[in-house]
Parts: sequence; structure tokens; C-alpha cells
Amino acid sequence: MEDKWAFLQPWQEILHECKTLHDSLDVVDSREFRASHLPVRASLRCWPSLPKGYEQLAGRCVLPIPFPASRHDGEKLQRIREAMELFNVLATVSRPAFVQLLADCVVVADNFDDLLTPDFLFVFPVWECYLVGTVGSEDVVAEGSTVSWGALFGCPDDPREYSTEFCAAMETLEEMRRQVTEALCDFMGRQATPEWGEGCSEIEWTAEHVAVPTKGVQDAATSIGAELSVDSFSRKLGSLFDVDVPAVVQLCAVSDCTKMLKTWEDLAPSSEILSVETMKPNFSAPGGANVATALSRMNLTALRLSLDEIVDSVATSEAASSAGFLLSTLVCSRPVYQAPENYICGSSTRTRQGQLSDLEVTFAGDYAAGPVGFLSAMTESVSIQKLTLNMGTLGDRIWWLNQVRWGWLAYALWSNASSASAQSVRLTNIHLTASAVASVATAIANCYPPSILEQSTPGHSTYGFIDVKEGTKLRPRVLDGRDADNNVVLSRGFRCRARYDPTEMGDQAEVIVPGYGVCDLDLGDATHRFIPSDRQGHQSHALQSLSLEFFQIEDPSLVPDLLNLIGGSLRSLRMGMFWRGRRRCIALDTVAVACPRLEELHLTDFDVVLSSHRELDNWVRHSAGWISQSISQASDRVGAVNCHNNSRSRVTIHGSDTVTGLADRLRDPACRMSYQLEVLEIAVPRSVQRRTAYADAFTSLNDDYLAAAKERFPSRSKAAVISVVDEACDNARAVHRLNESMMGFIFEFAATPKRRVVRVTM
Repeated sequence: MEDKWAFLQPWQEILHECKTLHDSLDVVDSREFRASHLPVRASLRCWPSLPKGYEQLAGRCVLPIPFPASRHDGEKLQRIREAMELFNVLATVSRPAFVQLLADCVVVADNFDDLLTPDFLFVFPVWECYLVGTVGSEDVVAEGSTVSWGALFGCPDDPREYSTEFCAAMETLEEMRRQVTEALCDFMGRQATPEWGEGCSEIEWTAEHVAVPTKGVQDAATSIGAELSVDSFSRKLGSLFDVDVPAVVQLCAVSDCTKMLKTWEDLAPSSEILSVETMKPNFSAPGGANVATALSRMNLTALRLSLDEIVDSVATSEAASSAGFLLSTLVCSRPVYQAPENYICGSSTRTRQGQLSDLEVTFAGDYAAGPVGFLSAMTESVSIQKLTLNMGTLGDRIWWLNQVRWGWLAYALWSNASSASAQSVRLTNIHLTASAVASVATAIANCYPPSILEQSTPGHSTYGFIDVKEGTKLRPRVLDGRDADNNVVLSRGFRCRARYDPTEMGDQAEVIVPGYGVCDLDLGDATHRFIPSDRQGHQSHALQSLSLEFFQIEDPSLVPDLLNLIGGSLRSLRMGMFWRGRRRCIALDTVAVACPRLEELHLTDFDVVLSSHRELDNWVRHSAGWISQSISQASDRVGAVNCHNNSRSRVTIHGSDTVTGLADRLRDPACRMSYQLEVLEIAVPRSVQRRTAYADAFTSLNDDYLAAAKERFPSRSKAAVISVVDEACDNARAVHRLNESMMGFIFEFAATPKRRVVRVTM
């Protein structure tokens, strides 16, 4: 080692000891081993801001840093943190020194040695920290209060507060870094005015749990206080140790979570906003309900929930209870099933404390927490605004499975028996068949999902409700009926949608329970009475934006058939083919009929035709009518309105070989779309012979005036036009006598003049 770097020797030895311990661990590749021996892993990345493009020249390396959970040598754990902070700065001071001092620990991956002087080649290290073993119940981590990553790994103290040796070493490196940074800025300034990219300061973590493993990313920019954002780079890695540990990580780090779960009952959840992904669950394993409790305490901007479940040959009541508890807690915000006593203490009736607005779900099997369990939970979702659902049909070989999923999807999102809160839904990997559309129609008509092997339930069935009491035992349909103990117990009472057929069921009825789907209920006692009801009553659905990504469409006519069933309230619709080369044809006329309130349409890999503008007239007129109704409701509060014409629409067409009839309709003044289509984005056909003609036809439509008046009205004139309808003092206001045509006329002339925007790509 050169004398220049001799001051780093004590910390160099610490990192070598970490490498030795890492190599000595006998790791078994199993979920059970990881959960008990390597429960928590955190990849710390802390890199400086560099000129854009220049950061690509930095070498990458990974340094494994094991932290023993035994805590026998707390001083050594602190020294590990010191070494990480010092060598993270060294990586941006001298790449040769970093490589030389840690030659036995890492291999720096880059191929840029010959492009620039080594003085300007840095290293971006990834510090792979992980916990060896689980911490005991007497440790501060197990008490339940919020702890930092430093406390989790046994090094909570800032070295600057107790070590003069560390401070001296860091000051030396900081001075070297200032000199290198000044030289780099001078070098870049001679070439051109550089644009500097953003640095990196994040923690990518994994929490190993035998039932439900999870992972996520914490960005220090949103995780630490504002006062730390202005600290020098040398303090950035240390600040990551001060970031609070997510609740699910804290749960997995301890050997006994009893004390932690009891403490959580009296503590407010963390305010930190996180994005979390669950990995393939095994609900037959113990502790799944504990993971649900931990996730319910977290504020989640997004949750990616994998329900591609590891299952035993026969589902058990414990697995069903664990799956139902997780889904009803996260999706419905309140658990429906009583969790097993050895899973959790005192939280079987707690509500979800953290927020969840964006949910992405994928599943490939119809098991305990498959599509039936999840979609039944969605009927009571209260805060989920955006839902992405992978239909999982790419590898399906069971002919009825796709039909079942569509029936449950329709029941959860579009039936009057559901109170789902999602405003935006994206469906991927869709296999659209005639049986799937029939299943949707049946589910919406009956407010009940069709049975598995039929497109409709038996003709003698009656649909209604049953008020199920707390403590009731139910038998989920997926469980083995030969085992008398395969029941789940409800933790709260609620009204269930039900089906009853006296000739088929005798003294039993089917009920739908959020989190698990169809269950059998004994009607023998008088506490449960079936109440016939075809519909629950009118339900105003929140869903306004729908994205459909098709894998395969059995027949093109099925698309408008599906939209006729589910498109009545949509404002935005996106449709595309999952694989190129499977292009289908769609008629804008049929979309207008099926989705009368649509304001935005995006088509990918669909050939487009338009034969009649009558349906398009109804399309935009329906939007104007909705605006008329909104203004009527607001007339008691607003005396004058300065209005824009909100009924104009946006159409985007990409990947089409033919677009027939649209340009002609936009030139026809008798067609409403000619002056109400505000934005048109279109990719012209790939055929060279037709490309120029299409480009010319649509480019000529750009910059057309949309409003009837081409000059901007004075504000007083617009106010006068609208205020006429607000002058009446009696109950029969003039605005209530206006029809859609008159309101359209007023808005047409009161609107601020706009020009159409047409974007054409070759």
C-alpha cells in the first residue's frame, strides 16, 4: 500500500474481515433457510452527481457486508459502518486506490480504462448489507418502535460524533475529493458546457419471510429530513443508515415478533411513502397474517402483489385464512377472517392504517389467493384508485379458467353489487373469447359471478343477500370438503351477496366473502336468512379510465360486444395488441356507441374504419349533455362561468396498416367530430405506397379552428351568455329547460377559440 493511503489501513482490514465471513457462510438455497438465517438484505447505493453520459464510465462493483445479528461486538459493527463511509468517498477520489486496497474483495466491472485518464475514472460501489441470523426479543428492533437501518444492523451511531480517527480520515478524503472535482469541472468546461445528471442515494431492500417475501426501494431524497439534503457527499452514505426501516423488514428481522405486534397496536404508522412488491407467496407457511399486518402499517404509493402462489396439493384452512386475511386487510382495509392465534396478537379486527392507492396484481393459478380471492376483495376496496391486473392467460391450458376470471372481473368492477373504488384499470395478457364475453354479461346481469363450468348458473337459482354474523364458520369452495375442520371463521359481520337454489342446495347457500370468493353457508339456524334481491340498487361506478392489452382476440366483433357491457361510464380508453402481427380491425362507430362519454381514445395495432358519423355525433353530444348536467347542478353556486368546450376529444392511432374514413369525416362540417376533435395523433401505415397519401391527408387537417367563433370573445360577453340562465328566481330555473342542443350552442360560442393539433409520424 502506498504511504498516501496508509491512513485507511484499519478500515481496509475490517472490509477484508467482512469478505472472509461472507465466504465462510454455508448458504442453502431455500426459502426457509433465508427466512431464518439471512432474513434482511439491503443494497445501499450512494453515488455523486456527474456530467450526463460521464456516469456511464464509472466502474461497478458489489461488496457483500454481513452484519451478525448476535451483536456480540458492537464496536466492530460500528467500524464496518465507518469503513463503508470512507471507502464510498474513496471510490470517487481514486479508482486505482480503491481497486488496489480492495483487490481481494471486489472486481470492478468496466471497459473504459483507455478512454480517459484514471484520475477521472471513478467507481460506483453497491454495498450489499445483510443480516446474519435474527435479532433476539430483547433487542431494540424487537420492541416495535420505529428503528433505523443503522439500528437494525447494529451500527446506529454517527462516527463523526465519537471517533476523531474517523473524522481525520474523512477530512483527508474530502480534501482530495474537492481537488478531483475541481479538476473534473475544469476539464469538462474546456470541452463544452456540461449538463450534470442526478446522483443516486437509495436503499433496495428484501425482507425474506417464509410465507410472503417482499422487496422495495427507499429513496433517501424522500426518506430523510430536508436538512440532510444539503450535506456534502461524504455524509450521504451515513444518512442512509438513519433512514427508518419499513415495518415488514422490521418484522422479518426478529426471531419473536410478539412484543412488536403488541406495540404496533398503540403506535401510529410511519408517514414515509414507499413502493413495495410481494414475491411468490406460500400461504400454507406460518406467519402470513403477520406480514399483512406489517404491510397495513405502511403508506404505499404502489403495491405489486404477486398471487402466483406456491401451494400444497390440497389447500388447508390455515392457508385460506392467511390468504383471506392478507387480501381483505390490504384491499378492503379491514380483515374478514380471524387469523390463527399463533400468527398474530390482538389485530384480527384492526383496519389498515397506511394508505394504498396504486395496486398491481399478477396471478397464474386459481388457488387460495388467485383471481377469485383477489377480485372478491376488490368489491369492498375503499382507497385503491389505480389497478393493474395481469390476467395471466399466456400459458393457460384449462379451457374454463379464462372464463372464470372474466366473470369475477365483471362482478368486481362493473356489477351493481360491487363498491370497488378503482378509477383507472389496466388489464394485460387478455385472451378475449365468446365464452369470456358471455361470462361478463352473466355476471353483470345477475350481480353474481357465473359458476366455473358454465357460462350461466342454473336456471332455478335465486340471487340476493345474507347478513352473516361475526364468528360464523364458512367453508371456502377451494378447500377439501372431506376434512370437517377445513373452515374459516369470520372476524366481523357483514352483508354478503348470495345465491340459493332449494332444489340443488337444500339447507345451504353460496355467499361471496371478500378475500376468498364463494363459500358454503349453513342455513340451518335462524340467524342467517336469505333475502332475495336481483340487484343491490343503482351503483355509480368510479371507473373512468380503462386500458386493454390483448394477447389474442377470438373474433373482432367481440371487442365492441365487450365494450357495450362495460364502457358506458368510460372517459378514457386504451386498446392494443400484446404481440405485433396479430392486428385486428376496429370501427370507431362501434366504439362511439359502446362508450358514449369517451373523451380520449388510444389504439395500438388496430386497423381503423369509420363508416357513419351519426354515432360519432351521439358520442360528442353525450359528452356535452354530461357537461350540461354538471353546469345545472352547479348553477346554484356559480353566477357566471368562463367556459372552455370540454366536450372535445383526443384520438391516438399507432401501428395501423389502414385508417379508413376518418380524414373524410374530419373535413365534413356536418360531422360534429370535425370541429370537436381537438388532438389527433396518428402513425401512418408502414406501406411505402400509401405513406405519403396518408401523411398529406391528415397533415392538412392540422391547425383547423374548432370553435364556431374564430375571435376571442370579451369576458363580459361570455359572462352575459351564461348568466342569462341564472337570473330566474323561482324554482323553475331557465337552465333546467335547456336541452343538450341549446347547451351545446352556448358552449360552442362561449368557448375560447382553439385550433386542432394533428401529429403525424412516419
